[in-house]
Amino acid sequence: MGDYTDILLLYKKMLERLSEDGIRGVYYTAAKYFTRGTKDAFDLRFGTDTGGILPLWRFRTFSPNAVFGRRYEATDCEELERAIALLDGDLSTSTFVDLGCGKGRTLIVASRMGFGKAVGVEFAPELVETARKNVAWLGLRGVSIVLSDVTDFHFPNSDLVVYLFDPFSEEVMRKVITNLQASAARRLYVIYNSPKCADVLDSSGFLERFGAPLATRWTMQIWRKALS
Repeated sequence: MGDYTDILLLYKKMLERLSEDGIRGVYYTAAKYFTRGTKDAFDLRFGTDTGGILPLWRFRTFSPNAVFGRRYEATDCEELERAIALLDGDLSTSTFVDLGCGKGRTLIVASRMGFGKAVGVEFAPELVETARKNVAWLGLRGVSIVLSDVTDFHFPNSDLVVYLFDPFSEEVMRKVITNLQASAARRLYVIYNSPKCADVLDSSGFLERFGAPLATRWTMQIWRKALS
């Protein structure tokens, strides 16, 4: 059954990429997959393994939401730093949460920028293992990676900065935003990279547009908890 599910997931991803990017986009993506072992500047600097583009079908997951997931692609750390720099408040009292954290690059960035805590949520065990190795290698404190489906994750009640890099489609996003609304966080920001489900946040009733960092390679938007 597991192999059959993997084949179905691969087929869905191929159709999705073809629909979004066309033949040229599929060819470009495939070429990047074949060169995914090459370390980028971030990994060369820190001695980590956080880069590459990895299709979700390569990993075994037991979540029924796997069919709604996107590929893993490392975040550009400079873009994330610019987004975080726009936020108000003391980062040391906030918890950074990356939904679909993959290999944990954003958690490293968040820790270095002074967040009190950084939590990664990931449902692919292989990616969780890699992320934990990266965190251990750098000796980071206050950083944890949770092996979980994002729809089962309970957000803490502390000040929050939630990050997403197009990790899943609308079916999952609606459940996540409902869970996020249940948090008692006084100050809450959502940084959404490549925001394909922006309408879900706009229609949430408790989030409002805050802004966007300049000169980002991807479309990155920021929401915050609406001021009452």
